[in-house]
Amino acid sequence: MRQTVTIQENKDGKLIAGCDKSACEGCKGSFFCTSKNSTFTVDNPSGIVLSKGDKAVIELPPRKTLFSVFMSLGFPLLMFLPGYFIASIFTDSQGYLFLASIAGVAVGFIISAIYFRARKAKYTPVVIDKGENED
Repeated sequence: MRQTVTIQENKDGKLIAGCDKSACEGCKGSFFCTSKNSTFTVDNPSGIVLSKGDKAVIELPPRKTLFSVFMSLGFPLLMFLPGYFIASIFTDSQGYLFLASIAGVAVGFIISAIYFRARKAKYTPVVIDKGENED
């Protein structure tokens, strides 16, 4: 996945970038989007000279993008089933089965968060080129 971003800050070799708002203009979900005002860290292994306000093209390979979506959403949903089946060994109450299933989903989100914290560098987008500035 490639995207053009605007560099918000360049502090001690760490680049902080924000999404280009022009990409949001045609999106139907822009009203609900929380990424419009967010910033994130990007790596610059090539050492491309960038300063505040510059455009940059970043990339996260499609395989990593798909896996991160799975770990963020799919894995917690899959944990619903073990929560249900483990609870069904101990009880037949539908309320407890539901709560155990939701607990399984929560455990899935916690495992996902721990995984991404431990492997943050692997899933950080990389600057691949300097973008075109609109001057």
